[in-house]
Amino acid sequence: MLSRYLQALALLVGTIIGVGVFALPFLISRTGFLVGAAEIAALAAVVTLIHLMYGDIVVTTPERHRLPGYARSYLGPVWGRISAFSYLLELTGTLVIYILLGSVFLTTFVSLLFPAFSYPAAVGIFFFAGLLLFFFDSGLSTGVEGWLTFFLVLVMAIIFAAGVRLGTLEFLKTFDPRNIPLPYGAILFALTGTVVIPRTYEAFRGDHQRFRRLIIIGTAIPALLYLGFVFAVLSASPAGVSPEAIRGMTPVLGDSILILGGLVGFLATITSFIGVGLSYKGLLQFDFGFDGRWSWVLASVVPFIFVLIGVSDYIQVIGLIGAIAIGFANIGIVRIWLRLPRHELVSLFPRWLSWLLVGVFSAGILYQALQFIGVGIFVY
Repeated sequence: MLSRYLQALALLVGTIIGVGVFALPFLISRTGFLVGAAEIAALAAVVTLIHLMYGDIVVTTPERHRLPGYARSYLGPVWGRISAFSYLLELTGTLVIYILLGSVFLTTFVSLLFPAFSYPAAVGIFFFAGLLLFFFDSGLSTGVEGWLTFFLVLVMAIIFAAGVRLGTLEFLKTFDPRNIPLPYGAILFALTGTVVIPRTYEAFRGDHQRFRRLIIIGTAIPALLYLGFVFAVLSASPAGVSPEAIRGMTPVLGDSILILGGLVGFLATITSFIGVGLSYKGLLQFDFGFDGRWSWVLASVVPFIFVLIGVSDYIQVIGLIGAIAIGFANIGIVRIWLRLPRHELVSLFPRWLSWLLVGVFSAGILYQALQFIGVGIFVY
């Protein structure tokens, strides 16, 4: 039986590590590994600080809320609404990402066994799974997510070992300064785990030192795993990294990587899809006032509307959600933290550095918005 500390650490690490990792190799291959590694390290430090600030909010506030509730309490109703809509955008985009990427993974390994199986069929499976499981408050995702995180980390370790042994280091020569901002949103998306901070605090009531240490370690572990995974994928993809990171490794690692990576990737996306979908349903019901039936219908249908109207590039969606939705959420966290009557986890942090963080997230929002409307200069 794991100690409460290790259970809380596993919860935080397991929540952070997810499908966002599969977007990182492709994006970092466009700018260069060394620059991408520096970006992961820098943003890991920034996200750790955001997690600590959110931990301060949880520690200091007697009532328990989601982020929109904290925003309403400390910043007023306008910021509460901004935070709620930002969270709605984040959850909607995340569901779209799971549909797009999960369908790719499902098609990847099923088509090896049944060549007639197609991508639209995989999307249909996601739709009917959501329609059925969102109707109930399913415990499926919480029951298996820990095991799937373990298998995902195991697959990352296998890829790292094989990539280092069989791959090449030619990718270290790649550098394109025009694309330096390109991985920003995806890295932010892949490292963020604020949603689970209140649950991890339950294991440490009153022990702020251990809670602070857990947040730091729990954010650093995924960042280190991501660095190793990106290194291995770039090493094992001499002909070019594929958008979902798996297909490009087949010349070096063989078709077995399609089965292993596709299966684990699909299981990770489908369980996370269920968990996020239920959160989406709850947000619509309790924050936006829809009744249970309409919340179920909207949670089941709205993400698929985006897929049906032509949203197909999951990497672009990850960039948008990471830079814009999570960027707005992080700005809200910094502003709430500045309003707290006391600080337990981040006590020696100059006020001007807080506003520098706000500036970083604001710049990220602007960059990603310009990239989305076609004004950006990045070579995608």
